[in-house]
Formats: sequence, structure tokens, C-alpha cells
Amino acid sequence: SPRFKKARNMNVTISAELREYINATLRTNEIKFLETMAERDLQWEVALNQTQASVAANARDMDVAWLVTCGALVFFMQAGFAMLEAGIVHPKNVANILFKNMIDASIAAICFWLLGYGFAYGDDRGGFIGGTNFACEDIFNNAGADDIGSDGWESWFFQWAFTGACATIVAGSVAERTKLEAYFIYSMVLTTFIYPIVVHWG
Repeated sequence: SPRFKKARNMNVTISAELREYINATLRTNEIKFLETMAERDLQWEVALNQTQASVAANARDMDVAWLVTCGALVFFMQAGFAMLEAGIVHPKNVANILFKNMIDASIAAICFWLLGYGFAYGDDRGGFIGGTNFACEDIFNNAGADDIGSDGWESWFFQWAFTGACATIVAGSVAERTKLEAYFIYSMVLTTFIYPIVVHWG
């Protein structure tokens, strides 16, 4: 009937308009979604770059902190050796062995600073020994400058802790068997020459 045909044509027109509206809405939403995702990607990229820059800026500080922490843990070996050696000697010699442990660290600090660190990490001389950086003359303290890397004092501290521990290891084996003067000479020779030269070979 004519009325049916008119209604049918109207439905077709409405359906076409509805499809066009739906498609336009989908296209708009898709564009908004893509713009939002692009903006989020940009934000993530900026955040990632900032994080990487922060990590790079703090990498030196973290390395130094880790090395100093490890050096302190190594230095605690002095306390361990002191307790061990105090327990194996005669009670009248406890003060003597504890004094030796304390002097080991002190002698190691002076000798390793004056000559040992240069022998260990100075410029090579004949493939056997280092020949520069005595009294740590090449170590400087310029914390905060970005283009110089680590100052070097933390490396000295770490190696000094090992040097002192190395000297103290022998203290237990010669406890009650050596004169104090002889032990001091041994400690100086070990921390100035023997340990640093072996480190240089490494």
C-alpha cells in the first residue's frame, strides 16, 4: 500500500542517517582515543627519560656508597680477628694482641697512603710495580662535578680495609711468638710492598 511504502522509505532514510551518525561518532571516538594514547605514550617517554637521567646522575653516588659500605664491612674483619685472637692467646697477652690489631690498621693506613696505593694503582713500571700516585697525589676531592667520575678516595678506603685485614690475618699465627718491634716491621713491609705489588699484578 502507499502508506507502507512511505514508512518503508522513511525507515531506510532513518537507518542511513543513523549509520552515518554512528560511523561519525566512532571515527570521532577513535581519533580521541588515538590522541589520548599518543599523549600517554609521550608522557611515558618523558617519564622514562627523566628516570634514566636521574639514574645516570646518581650512578656515581651509588657506586661510591656501595664501595664505602663494602669497605666498612671488610674493616669489620678487624673486630672478628681481634675476638678470635683474644680467645686463643693466654689471658696475659690479650691486651698485646688487641694492640697489634689496632696498630695493623694504623700502620696500613699510613703505609698504604704513602707508598702502597701508588705501587698498586700507579702507572706501570716494567709490568711489576706502580710508579706514580704516591701519597695519593692524583686523588682529588671534587664531588659534584659530572665530568670527572669518581674521586678515588673510596677506592683507597676499600683497598686500605683489605690491606689492614691482610696484615691482621698473620697476627693470629704469630701471636705470642714475635717481639712487638718485629711485628711492626712485618706489618709495614706487608702493607707497603707485598700486598700492593700483588694487587698491581691483578
